[in-house]
Amino acid sequence: MAINCFFLFRRDRADQLQKWKQGEGPIDFLYGFPLLETDKIASDFGEGDDKSHGWTRRLCYPFESIISRIVGIGFSLHIVIIHWNKIVSSDVVVSTVDTCGLPLALLKWLKLINTPVVYISQGLAHRLYARKGSLIGWAVRYIYSLFLQSIERVIVLGEGAALPVIQELNIHSEHVFVLQFGVDDQFWTPHSVEKHDEYILSVGTDSARDYPTLLNAIDDQFVRIISRQRIPDNLLASNVQVSSEHSFLELRNIYRGARFVVVPLHDVDQPSGQSVALQAMACGRAVIITHTQGLWEPQYMRHKETCYLVNPGDVHNLRETISHLCANPEEVEEVGANARRLIESRYNVRLLASDLQQHIIDLASG
Repeated sequence: MAINCFFLFRRDRADQLQKWKQGEGPIDFLYGFPLLETDKIASDFGEGDDKSHGWTRRLCYPFESIISRIVGIGFSLHIVIIHWNKIVSSDVVVSTVDTCGLPLALLKWLKLINTPVVYISQGLAHRLYARKGSLIGWAVRYIYSLFLQSIERVIVLGEGAALPVIQELNIHSEHVFVLQFGVDDQFWTPHSVEKHDEYILSVGTDSARDYPTLLNAIDDQFVRIISRQRIPDNLLASNVQVSSEHSFLELRNIYRGARFVVVPLHDVDQPSGQSVALQAMACGRAVIITHTQGLWEPQYMRHKETCYLVNPGDVHNLRETISHLCANPEEVEEVGANARRLIESRYNVRLLASDLQQHIIDLASG
């Protein structure tokens, strides 16, 4: 009999699933859900709805809002309550973000939920570490540590993120696993062009993005930034274009047209920039990415072979690297081709789904 598995998402995944079925988007952030073997796992999913005015959301919102402001990561108790029946009747629950996983951990700690949980953590340890010096930060860290010790499997998406979870949340290393993130290499594909456009591309909104370093490193090169971050006006010039709203099809064409892609990051211990870097690599574009503590698998993300690595916050290093790529387009194309092959062999959603499926099977079998 197939394992009954329920995925819990924060938002918008039904829309992404529909776009994927129509060929208009990838399944990068469905974490393999549509690709699980149906004879082994009967899967379903639930998500939140930020536009909902139901009593559950209205009741939980004040509490959730306070927690979010204190920790910097949400605590979406209302999503767990809305999907309560499916959660408690499943063989395994997969929580894809801390925002959904934390209330699950609380309810498991209270023994109100007995369903085994695969908890994918994406930044909680880093946020708690940033608040370590305050009394409130210490208290939240202690409480969350208690909650998470009730979770059967905690998964992180990069090797650098494993140790912070173990240390900050006092979770036994035997319960922490690394799952390599993968992108939809059937959607993010290269496109042959005689000549790429003259823009350098940078994409991403999370707080780890370091756009000041990028903008201080460019000379007269034209840069396109796709982000909802507010970039200081004094860093913007006529050769910098900023936008934020693009469809997946539009974003794919923007990747394909770029000379190369830059992912500038602060030195965090999370695999920040991962999805953007892998999407660009899948499109056959060379990527410059900051070599942070959280860089996933440095043995595969190799400088001048599958990507270009630069030092955190090092304007001179980034400027030199950008100039080198601009002056050596043949090398850039070769590294981009290597990057595409790496996605096909290691960082794609099929492998992610296969690895996560094994976690689900192992957990269901006890």
